[in-house]
Amino acid sequence: MAIFNDVAAPKWSRPLKSGTFEAMGAADRKFWSSFVRQTEIDRTVLALNDPKTYGVAVLGPWGVGKTTLARAVEEALAPTTHIERLFGSSAETLVAYGPLSMLMARLPATALETPTGVIRGIDELIRSDAGGRKVLLVVDDLPGLDFMSVGVLMHLLMGGTAKVLVMARDSTDMPEDLVWLAKDGQLGEIRLEHFSRAEVGELIGKATGTFVSETAVTALHQASNGIPLVLQALFREQVAKGGIRKHLGGWVVKDSINSDADSALAEIVRARLSREDPAVRLGVERMALLGNAPLQLAMSVLGQEVLWQLEERGFVEISVEGRHRASLAERYIGDIVRSGLSSTRMSEIFADIALSLNQELESLDEREIMSLAAWTLDAGMVLEPPLALAAASSALRHFDPELALRCTAQIPSANPLRAKAVQARSAAFRLLADYGTAVAELDALPEEVISRLSLEEYGSWVLAMAGALLWVPGGDRRIVALLAQAEQRLASAEGPATMEASRAAGTLINLARFEFQVHLGEFAAVIPALEAALHGEDTEYSLNCACLLVTALAVVGRELEAITLARSIENDTTALGMTPLFSDHYRNGLAVAQIWSGQWMDCVELLREEIEDGQRPIPYRGGLIELNLGLAHAYAGRGAEAVQVLMSAAAQLEARNSDNALSLAYAALAFCHAQVNNEQEAMACLALADSVQGPTLWTNQAMLEFFRLLAMRWLDDPRAADSLRGSALIDIEKSRVTTASISLFAASVQASEKDHALLEEVSLLRQGPMATVSVLLARSYLTRSAELALEAAHIAQSLKLDAVESRCAVIALDFARDAGRNTLVKLATQRLERLNKNLPKLPHMPVRAGVKLTQREIQVAKLAKRGLGNRAIADRIGVSVRTVEGHLYQLYSKLGITTRHELAQEQEF
Repeated sequence: MAIFNDVAAPKWSRPLKSGTFEAMGAADRKFWSSFVRQTEIDRTVLALNDPKTYGVAVLGPWGVGKTTLARAVEEALAPTTHIERLFGSSAETLVAYGPLSMLMARLPATALETPTGVIRGIDELIRSDAGGRKVLLVVDDLPGLDFMSVGVLMHLLMGGTAKVLVMARDSTDMPEDLVWLAKDGQLGEIRLEHFSRAEVGELIGKATGTFVSETAVTALHQASNGIPLVLQALFREQVAKGGIRKHLGGWVVKDSINSDADSALAEIVRARLSREDPAVRLGVERMALLGNAPLQLAMSVLGQEVLWQLEERGFVEISVEGRHRASLAERYIGDIVRSGLSSTRMSEIFADIALSLNQELESLDEREIMSLAAWTLDAGMVLEPPLALAAASSALRHFDPELALRCTAQIPSANPLRAKAVQARSAAFRLLADYGTAVAELDALPEEVISRLSLEEYGSWVLAMAGALLWVPGGDRRIVALLAQAEQRLASAEGPATMEASRAAGTLINLARFEFQVHLGEFAAVIPALEAALHGEDTEYSLNCACLLVTALAVVGRELEAITLARSIENDTTALGMTPLFSDHYRNGLAVAQIWSGQWMDCVELLREEIEDGQRPIPYRGGLIELNLGLAHAYAGRGAEAVQVLMSAAAQLEARNSDNALSLAYAALAFCHAQVNNEQEAMACLALADSVQGPTLWTNQAMLEFFRLLAMRWLDDPRAADSLRGSALIDIEKSRVTTASISLFAASVQASEKDHALLEEVSLLRQGPMATVSVLLARSYLTRSAELALEAAHIAQSLKLDAVESRCAVIALDFARDAGRNTLVKLATQRLERLNKNLPKLPHMPVRAGVKLTQREIQVAKLAKRGLGNRAIADRIGVSVRTVEGHLYQLYSKLGITTRHELAQEQEF
């Protein structure tokens, strides 16, 4: 069946409308032109103005932006230059003087009688049109200049009539005469490459005036392959569809970026494919359905000659490492081609390749099974239940919940695999952050079906149900009852035949219990069991226990052990080719262990690699990854840098509240706004954090409360320090010494000797450089030692913890002044002068030399400087107006001032 005739042609085979660039409005041209690299424009213009050259060749692959750059160059030269555009042809048979047809039509008949007459006539005509201005010949779409046209072109160049700007994919596509000019250095060369990931974010930000989230940059770069022409169309299309939207001041990804046959990008694909022969177009159709396939399978389906032709034309990439594979080089082409195929056409292609596919079925890996399942469903055919379940399980491991739901819908309710299908559906809804539906799917499974499950199948169902209940209100109570019921069923199982099944079910129920304990923050209780499981014979069970253990170790003061264990898990999962069920736990655990131990820069590097790698689809986990990135900057005291990242994370979590973590994003934002003196935004974010409800991980809840109290402390709420101490005492009782130490460190800005002694005691139970800083700070307070405070400041500086360093430096300055240690005073002052350039507001201010202010007086001074009246200050700090007046009187006396205006000029507050 012909695929490009009028009847059967798919939607993506229609030709592109002509005059695309010229038909744009001014606003559109400005937007598209923003995607051109200004450096290359300047280089091209400079080369064209060089009297030693005959022009410039702009070289680069399809879609890299050669034509767009040429238009920008034309616009730059237009005031002083006459432009003539010549278009080559990709046809095998070239028409004499074809690119010059518009000029040829204006020549007198006598000039057309000889080649010399044509050359002279065109030369005179162009000079006349130019009217004394410079002339630029713009030659697009090479190869395609016939021999006669080349002769005219070379005459115009050698005679000084014009210069040339020629666009080609490679120098081998240019006429030989131009190639020799380039070799002799008389024709400049500008090579364009596809946009890098960083350039994608920079250019979209420039074109729209809006920042782009890290995850949106990755999604757009991957979907477009960095091809400017595709990026432009893709970005506009996704904004129009709502897949990318502007929220909280930046562009964020809401849904997976996929293109269809009705999109603007499809016009570009149609134009590209319309120039290819039928064998190539059919090969693209088949590869669009095969997806990423073993090389041997691709050769069987397409034929070796067609496959090599597709590779040569840039449509297919063939991997050279590991297992050789073939895939479409540009994913969007597959999306568009698939969406343009009718179910009938898909069935026809399936019939053509079914024999090869059946021969290779057992060798297919997870992604290939997913591709097979997806286009089988697209073709309107039915998946066999075993294949449907296998594809759904693979889809979940590769973060494609929509495909998992489509596959499991194929498994009838009466089928024995239905219980497993329901668990897969629940997991898919969890990935979509639809936690209520995730529980409802499992609840809908009839009790009689559950009772007939084998012990191991029952253990799997318990694990799925407990995992779903963690995220819904009241779920913890149901989990307690569920685990008790599971234990009772296992205890009632009898006979030697059930021993192995009971053991397998027991491990699954153990995992459910362990996850529940980690979720609740009962780390001391769960760590012995998790550590005991690390070296068992069941590798999968051991790996999942290790994943849960990472977070537990990070919280109980064993941060460095947590980091080492996480690295070990990464190595083991890679070596075994296994994706643990609890892999998110070890990633989160690694992030908090690095952040809390002070190694936040390692965390940032790791998260950026994860974002740029893009292996975990952005719409489903991107918000959490950017949240961790923002938290790393927030804990490091870099509020200004954290705000934009956290706003991006919050925007994505508003669209899909994964792990119910939105409230944490708002709490961290509140602190960061407070740190940069944006009190209004800080208060607004605190209100938003309080308005979002939903069970979440204990670590998320702990960080949420920490940042909420820290924001209040920066806003001079007198209750914050006491609440931080109270939180620390609860954590100490539960052996959560890491979070206890962090809370005490934050509270110790206003602390007693007893508080500092407790900070030292708890921090000595921790690991890592931040624990050392905390110990040194506490000891400096207890001994009034400026040296210890400066030692802590030095460590903080090496970790790039500016806020912590400034606090240690302030303490060192105060103690050095008290002791009359002028050398140490100078060292501390130099640190603070440097830090003042980076920090809009110090977390703790030094006391003026010779002036001893109480913490309450400092607090009142800060609020008065913000313009709060006595009544507002009294309400804020919970005292009477008379008390505030007394504090102000003492302040004025100590500082030697008499008015609020003079107080406002004081730099210490």
